[in-house]
Amino acid sequence: MQADLFEAKASVAWVFSQLQPFDERLAEWLKVSVKIKIRDVPPPATHNPIVAVETELLPFAYNVEAGAYINTIRSSLDILAMALVRRHSLEIAEDRVSFPIFRSEEAFTKQNGGTLLQLLPESDRAIIVSQKPYPEGNPALWALHHLDIVRKHRRLLDIHIQPIHLSMVGTLTADDFTPLATGPFQVNEETVLGLIRKGVPEPAMQSRFFVAMNEAGYVYRKPVIATLAHLADAAGGVIALFD
Repeated sequence: MQADLFEAKASVAWVFSQLQPFDERLAEWLKVSVKIKIRDVPPPATHNPIVAVETELLPFAYNVEAGAYINTIRSSLDILAMALVRRHSLEIAEDRVSFPIFRSEEAFTKQNGGTLLQLLPESDRAIIVSQKPYPEGNPALWALHHLDIVRKHRRLLDIHIQPIHLSMVGTLTADDFTPLATGPFQVNEETVLGLIRKGVPEPAMQSRFFVAMNEAGYVYRKPVIATLAHLADAAGGVIALFD
């Protein structure tokens, strides 16, 4: 890789290096803070609900950390843009240099891709145009750009936790347990995972949960770790095109 791309590449690599420990901390919080229990309901009900409860609010520090990773990934593209300015000795003020990502294809076309795109050599300009840096053409790049803005205004992890699966060990028949479709749930609110027939021996229950993004659109309800990895991969792919 060309030396002028090292910083942009290092930004993406740093995010990837942080995702596993971040995932481990989230998993530990879920283990401690999300509980599963059977809630006894009176007759004439024939089944009791199996519920999950988030017992405490996800720490704000996790939102800050996710936002920092998003900002670093988005910044890697701006670092790339500055590298291209220097590579081609373009006359653009530093405070006006950014990698072009637009709100719509119409805006991209209307502004002719922005100042940087207009000044770049044809070969580099063609690369950016091929990436279609707007929601209709490249949802990942748009999501990265959008999340880096909205993270300053609201909590991206406010907090949707969704069960991956619920497993039970015990002497149950096929009719003793009825799984239910579940959605996100909030602190101190019960989410019903399924129904278990009254009177059956209480089984040992296990479930896995994940923390999901709360922002509408491309990343909604997707696991935060997978989302960050996907966005970092998208940015890294763009950077590699200029090597």
